[in-house]
Order: sequence, then structure tokens, then C-alpha cells
Amino acid sequence: METLIPPPSAQAQHATQPKAELQFPDPAAVQRVLEEVLSSSPFCHTQQCQNLLRYIVKHTLAGEEHLLRERVIGAEVFGRRPDYETGEDPVVRIRAAEVRKRLAQYYQSLSESAHPPEVQIDIPSGSYRASFRWRDGVKVSPDVPHAVGDGSGTLDLAEPVLAMPAAHDTAIQTLPSVSLQPIAPEMRQVRTMRLWWFAGMVLLLTGALIYALTASTQNVGYRQFWQPWTSGAKPVIISIGSNAVYRLSDDVTDDYARKQNLQTHGMEFFVPTGPGTPIKGTDVMPAADSFVALGDVAAVSTIVATVTRQKQTFQERFPNDISFAELRDNPTVLVGGFNNPMTVELTKDLPFVLRTRNEIDDTQTPGRRWVLHASTDSHNTEDYAIITRLAQRSGDAPILSVAGMGQYGTLAAANFICNPTSVAQLTRQLPAGWVNRNLQLVLHVRVVDFKAASSDIVALRTW
Repeated sequence: METLIPPPSAQAQHATQPKAELQFPDPAAVQRVLEEVLSSSPFCHTQQCQNLLRYIVKHTLAGEEHLLRERVIGAEVFGRRPDYETGEDPVVRIRAAEVRKRLAQYYQSLSESAHPPEVQIDIPSGSYRASFRWRDGVKVSPDVPHAVGDGSGTLDLAEPVLAMPAAHDTAIQTLPSVSLQPIAPEMRQVRTMRLWWFAGMVLLLTGALIYALTASTQNVGYRQFWQPWTSGAKPVIISIGSNAVYRLSDDVTDDYARKQNLQTHGMEFFVPTGPGTPIKGTDVMPAADSFVALGDVAAVSTIVATVTRQKQTFQERFPNDISFAELRDNPTVLVGGFNNPMTVELTKDLPFVLRTRNEIDDTQTPGRRWVLHASTDSHNTEDYAIITRLAQRSGDAPILSVAGMGQYGTLAAANFICNPTSVAQLTRQLPAGWVNRNLQLVLHVRVVDFKAASSDIVALRTW
């Protein structure tokens, strides 16, 4: 069985075989393997990842470095404007990371194969160029590092460049400490390298100290924000809303499967319902507390990770499984907006409220509102969300709420309160004594490729 192995060391190569010049990969072989990758299960259902990987391989083989910059890829592959802001729209970085993950899944599935591919295609982290590793272990990639920045202030280094000490560095240690002879050029080079090394170490340590101090400051505000939910003896109740979903009855699906001769074996499928298909009331059934939006699930996962990281226990519950007595006694986190009746009920009299499907109102400033003008294609759109932190409830346990108009807003709000940097930026805007006060804020969320790409605070109130 042939397997992919790392190349032998330079010394072993020299001892066992003559030095061979690396040739650029055979484009036909790479294309054959590429098509196999794109038709595999990790890639066959994601057109964007297919397009991106095909584009990167094509232009890497052609040596067209100028077409492998982030902004160019965004315009050519994802239809962005040629002058779009890559810092605000990270679609290329997000999709490139997903392609790397799917490539890893693909090669993992082949790890036990008796016939591994003749070439392995990779996209090194920090680069938008492909590299190729042949079955004999030889890795082929452009040998001259290039900065592939696009003028936006961000540079993606295709290959890291490591500064290595001179080969004669150890020999210099035996020189006398005092010499009347002129300093040789190579000695100057060694001393210069040592000075640069020392300066680099000083800068590195200084940066590490600044980072540690900054992180410590951030963590103070972060811990204070979460302290009412993570310092008590009782578990945190996490209430997640469920979406209103109707399902076809078993009689309808069984009848369709029988007529179509489908061997379902329990697998779910869609029953076609065209304009002329009659649907009776008995053909559909409400599926209460059964379906949760993926964005809400991701929000809950983020909150659970934050709570457990601080050694706090929790319970996940649907709203109809929680009594108001429990809310008075247990710290609670509400996830979801209109799909969570507890959020709607417990925040209806606060400064910022979800008024309709596409509007947030400021109840204390008449006429002030935020209206959502979402794209009909949720691939690229926006959302709004309200974060509510009720630390003072007249003796009752605190309540924290993340409520978007849609699932992306809810997820963005959860990511915001679970990110120490975001919370630190927020707390710097709050008045003294905010820890023991209630607060609400409104987030404007930009959604790119079904993910919350950026969040901005557009309103903030404490009381």
C-alpha cells in the first residue's frame, strides 16, 4: 500500500540518491485529482467551495500570482465589486478556511485506501496558492515567497521566510575577545545578526507584556459582565426558542413513498407539493418544540462554552418547560427573539423592544426605530439584535437575553457577549457602577455567506 510520506532529510537524500531537480507538477495529473476531490462528499454539495478550489488550482498552475489576491478572488469567484472592502467582507478568508477543512476531511477519508491519489492538493494557511505533494513524498510549490496583499492593508504571505543564523556562527565563539585585526566582513554580519536577534527578542517580550496587560484588562470587564451568571451555586438555565414548523402527516408521506416505490428505511424526504396539489388540514401537523434554527443552536453552543469554561453548571430548556418561579431563583440566558415567548414577555416593557418582524423600537424616544431591509437572498443580507442584561430585578435572579430579528442576529449577539474583546470595548462605554445596573444595546449585523461577518453597536442604554 502506497502512502504519503514526508520527504527525507537533505542529508539522507544526498547519501542515498543523486540530487534531482524539482519539476512543476503535471497539470493533467493535478486536474484529474482535482475532479476527484470536487466530486467527493465533502465538496459535492458546496458550489462556492468547488469554485474557489478550482480557481486557486487553475491560477497556481498558470503561475498567475496577481489573480490570487484576496480582493481579486472576491470579485472573480464571489461576485464582489472590484473595490470592495476585504476587512468588512471576509468572504474569501471564510471560504478558504472551509476549503482547507474539507480537503482535510477528504484526505482523512482516504487514509486507509490502498490506492492513494497520485498528488495531494493543499492550500497552506495564510495563502491563496495551492501546493502539491506527490505520492513519492516530494512537495512542489513556488519556491519564491511573494506577498499577496491586495492593497487593503492586509498581507497574506504565501510561504513564511525564516532567518537562519550563518553557518559559521558557532566557529566565531572561539575567537579571542580582543583583537587588533580589522573585523572581517563575515564577523560584522554575525554581530549584526546578533544585534537584530537581541532587538527582536526585546520587541517580542515587550509585545507579550503589552498583550498580557491588555488581555488582563479585557478579562476584568468580561468576568464582571458574566459574574451574576457564573458565580452562583444554582445552574444557569439556558432557554432556547423553537421555530413554528408544520410537518406532513405520516399517512401522506407513507402514501407518497408507496406510490413512488421508495425504500425509505426511516430516511426523511420531501414530498413534492405543486400549485395544484391538494393539502387538507389533516395532512399537516404542528411540530411544537421540535425544530431550532441552526443560528440559535450555534448561539447556545457558544454560551454553553462560556459558562462551562467558568466552572458553572447549566440546563438547556424549552420555554414551555420553565416556570416563572424558576426564573426568579435561577440565573437565566434567553436565546432567540420572536421564536422565544419568554424573551418577548420579559423584555416587552424595556427601552428597546422587538416590535414587528423587521423593526426594533426605542420606547423612550418616540419615532426612533431600526428597520430591517433584508435581501430576499439571505446569502448576503443584514440583521438587528438586542442584547439585554438585567442584573437588578428586585431580588430575583438575573436574566441575559440575545434576541435577533433572525437567527443570524441572535448568533451575532451571542458571539458578542462571549468575546472578551467585544465585551471590553462595550464596558469602556459604560458609566461607573454599570456592573450592578441593567443595560440594553442594539446591534446592527452584517451577514455574508450565511454567517455574521460584523456587528456594530447602534444604541446603548443603562438604568
